Amino acid sequence: MSGRLLVYLHVAIKQRALQSELESTLPGAEVIAVGRIGDFERLLKERVDAVLALPVVLSAYKLSAGLQGRRAGSDEERYVLVGVGSPPVASRVTTVGALDLLGREGTNAFVKGLLGASPKVERVTKFEDLLPLLQMQRADSVLLPARLFPELGSASKLALKAQEISKGVGLPAAASLTQNGPDLLRAIGRMRANVAKLVGVDQWH
Repeated sequence: MSGRLLVYLHVAIKQRALQSELESTLPGAEVIAVGRIGDFERLLKERVDAVLALPVVLSAYKLSAGLQGRRAGSDEERYVLVGVGSPPVASRVTTVGALDLLGREGTNAFVKGLLGASPKVERVTKFEDLLPLLQMQRADSVLLPARLFPELGSASKLALKAQEISKGVGLPAAASLTQNGPDLLRAIGRMRANVAKLVGVDQWH
């Protein structure tokens, strides 16, 4: 198998480590993992054979998913609002920290759509940058996938409390861009379980 796979996902490990794990389970593929929307846009204009990202990102770039991740039988996962001392109430949050998915306007729309409210959004590009927003009181809450909350809590001595958001967010999906793309998607569907778990998935369909 050969081909270039562009991966744009925010996970609890560094992008270089994610890239290495994916390359180890996709022999023959060239994997490029990025954490910034600007890098994703730039590389998308170069020759890539397939893309692995959240469905909301694929949709924004008019890419059609040919492979969808699932966990516990669902195509979606829950997000949580995390605050200090008590679980945040979405309608009362004034500033929320969030991973920058789609640039300023796109990320603001994503966050407001999830919360049903319009707080100020502080964007960061890495998972590890969310916690300092709470520690430095630059945000009164942060928004992240529920599965990453234990990782956030283990890195802090703050009394972090989470409130689950009722709306779900689509789990990672893959889109084929060239004639080499379908082979890459099939290989992603067979990836080792421990690597799939890194991106929040336990099966593909």
